[in-house]
Amino acid sequence: MLATLMLSASLTFTATATGVEQGTPIEFFFAGKDSDRDYETMFLLTETIDGFCARAENAGLPRGRHTDARSCRLWPVGCTLKFEPALDRYVEGRMPEGLPDAEPVYTGGRRLADGRCEAGTNMPMSVFSTFTLDQSPIVYDGIYGQGAVYNCFKAKEKLEKGQTVMFTVSWDEKTMPRFLHLTASPGKAMDLVQCLKRESEQGSLDVLLGFEDAMTVAEATAVATLVASLDSARIRFNGVTNLFYRSFLPLVKWRDRKERLAQPFELTIGEPDQLVFIEEDWTVEGDDPKLTPIQIDFAASADPKYAQIDTCFIFASKATTVARLRTAMKRLSSRHVVNWYIFVKEP
Repeated sequence: MLATLMLSASLTFTATATGVEQGTPIEFFFAGKDSDRDYETMFLLTETIDGFCARAENAGLPRGRHTDARSCRLWPVGCTLKFEPALDRYVEGRMPEGLPDAEPVYTGGRRLADGRCEAGTNMPMSVFSTFTLDQSPIVYDGIYGQGAVYNCFKAKEKLEKGQTVMFTVSWDEKTMPRFLHLTASPGKAMDLVQCLKRESEQGSLDVLLGFEDAMTVAEATAVATLVASLDSARIRFNGVTNLFYRSFLPLVKWRDRKERLAQPFELTIGEPDQLVFIEEDWTVEGDDPKLTPIQIDFAASADPKYAQIDTCFIFASKATTVARLRTAMKRLSSRHVVNWYIFVKEP
């Protein structure tokens, strides 16, 4: 799973074995020295995570970008890494069928906003996670849910607890995906696609895509459909400027309030705009709550009782422009809403 690279830089570090039994499921190849997850980890660092990352970056390893759902960054970005000795000497396994194998990359991710990791919590202090984890400095170069890859990697042999192994990690910064900022424009969807395909011939891309204010919902949905067919480890769409492309591709079943896992705000664009909160009454008989739509003022959306609602469904006509969508969005408290989905209003 680890590609052979032209080595341009490297870092040597020491790790200690946790002593897990042969065949133990491994979720973390390496974790912080104070991690409380040594029962599912192969090795612990002998230094702090911050110290390890600082040494790596001082040696020239460029920091990538970790995943961040709030910012619509779904793909990890970073340089490809090679470990010596190879990790498959100690851990065996591969991604399950249906998920592509991938290379480890350095994102430089940390758990806390100030870049520091703390012991004494139940959060995994990961250094290299087998699943996509935003606070892990090293992850696989793809989108891998924890449940999807659990039990896929196992300890190949038992190493005595405390046994030390010296690793060298090396990289070539040319493997870092190139950043590309694009804006979708009316009538130029195929130009956008051709540009992406042309640029991707030179290597993988980390694309920030926005939509021109003049685009209509119909036009933006058409672009989003094309983008969805390209979104991959080769051309990864990360981040949001005004609207993330998936905002224009909601699941059809979400129109039915009973099919939703949680109730969002519902914003209908019109003259005037209308905002609806769906009240759930769980005291009724049966397994499902009684749903009652209640129209509220936009200013009321900032009330603490709505603090848990982080999603808004927008209902708009096909001809509604992105500029009009954004005007309506600004009327809601941005403190609460993270996810926006646009539905075409039914006649």
